[in-house]
Amino acid sequence: MAGFCSKCGAELSPDSRFCVGCGAPTGFAAPAAVPAGVAPAGQVPVGPAPPVTAPSSGTVKVVLIIVGVLVGLGLLCAFAVMFGLWRISRSVHVDQTGGVTITTPGGKFSTGHTSGAHLSETEVGAPIYPGAVAEEGGFKLGADSGSMATYVFKTSDSVPQVLAFYRDKLGPKSTVVETPQGGIVTAAKNDNEGIMVTVGHDDSENKTSISITHATSTKDSR
Repeated sequence: MAGFCSKCGAELSPDSRFCVGCGAPTGFAAPAAVPAGVAPAGQVPVGPAPPVTAPSSGTVKVVLIIVGVLVGLGLLCAFAVMFGLWRISRSVHVDQTGGVTITTPGGKFSTGHTSGAHLSETEVGAPIYPGAVAEEGGFKLGADSGSMATYVFKTSDSVPQVLAFYRDKLGPKSTVVETPQGGIVTAAKNDNEGIMVTVGHDDSENKTSISITHATSTKDSR
């Protein structure tokens, strides 16, 4: 509670020990000192910050070991991929016509497109329909165990005419399966060689399409 100086009458604050007007002692007691560690009234005591513990050397070593192992595995995987690509590049050969030959431990495997130019009956493996025009789009596959090639032709004659031609040429041992859209003629020349002729109507050109597949095997059938 505020008071007044007994000498000059100046107003005094409760915690003043001397008058601010004349300097005379006021007789008020000095405020009690607050003990160390005790917060003044109205303040929330704040404790000391917890000490920060530095990671031990053992933990750092474990982390470094794990990082080293991961980096090593990544390098091994990268090396394995590069080695595999190198092996593949050495085993694959592409010729000027786009044919691909792959060399494997089990033999060679080749693939490519058959040319429609200058085809002979010996190459096709079956009689070529008279007047039929060879088309692009055939393919061939080859391996040490055998080969297979497909040749495509087009003709203006009807599907029944083409089926009758191949039924006659491939002989009585041939098998003919007819459908409303065309038919398939199959025949075996011997135990290691077979022919399949697929005949159908090409609506886009209003022509008959002839696909001859010639398959051979090098395996001994005995």
